Amino acid sequence: MTESSGKSYERQMMRHLTERDKAHFFELDVRVPARGTGHPRQIDVWLPSSREIIECKHHGRPVDVNVVDSLIGKMDDVGALGGRIFSHSGFSRNATARADKFGIAWEALPFEESPDTYPERSGAGHYAGDYVDLCLASTTDCDTFGRVSYDDGDGGDAPLCVGHSVDWHNRTMHGFIAHVIMSHYLGKPPAEESVAFFLDAFAPRFEAGYEWHIGEAEVSQVAFTSAR
Repeated sequence: MTESSGKSYERQMMRHLTERDKAHFFELDVRVPARGTGHPRQIDVWLPSSREIIECKHHGRPVDVNVVDSLIGKMDDVGALGGRIFSHSGFSRNATARADKFGIAWEALPFEESPDTYPERSGAGHYAGDYVDLCLASTTDCDTFGRVSYDDGDGGDAPLCVGHSVDWHNRTMHGFIAHVIMSHYLGKPPAEESVAFFLDAFAPRFEAGYEWHIGEAEVSQVAFTSAR
């Protein structure tokens, strides 16, 4: 079973946002309590500093006005100050008119099966996390960002992922990094089972303030085990 394309699209948009705007914090797949009731509302990508909601829609047809109305209601529930929608398949005319009326930004970005140009694996390299006192994604005083790189074992070091929004106490963010590493290793988006096995095997290494290394052989073992 391959991973949900919707979740893959959210991760693709998350990486797109962090690479395009390194001045802000982004959180992936969070629950923000509604005002008054405290009932949690699921949000694809959340900007805590500006209280902006970003919805990521990987649909087979253009986003319709109901999606925009749902976002307007969610913004009101949590007291969001802004909203954005990314869509794989574009937008209907009514949807864009409604979004424009309420100041909601919209952008069509197609889902790419292989969205990243990764360095070729050497077979003897390793993945590394490089951060200094990693911040929580919801803080506003962080001036550092997390970095995940691939070292080919011969001095070639290339970044696979960078971003401010890396809360290493959050399993969802661990899963984001697992997805990036496994996508590079496998050459395609990983199955949910592969991500889960990766988290079970390596989550203890994701501690704030520490660097870590995960060798290709270790990733290979996890990929092989999860495929059985």
